[in-house]
Amino acid sequence: MPITPGPQVMEMIRSEPESAQVPIIFLTGNSDRQSVMKVMAMKPQGYLLKTMDKYQIMDSIDTFFETQKWKNAQV
Repeated sequence: MPITPGPQVMEMIRSEPESAQVPIIFLTGNSDRQSVMKVMAMKPQGYLLKTMDKYQIMDSIDTFFETQKWKNAQV
């Protein structure tokens, strides 16, 4: 991100009670091990690479929302 890095934005979102439960999926060009491990330690709902085929990205997002529907139906 040009001004604020994604991990910092995630920390800001999660620090606010009103938005702490908002799902966050990273779409990034950073595929180096250190970047991936840093972000995954923050427990986002996903980490997608910009180099992925656009259909893989869309499928991953669709799968996330379908899983959420299923989880919410179980409650």
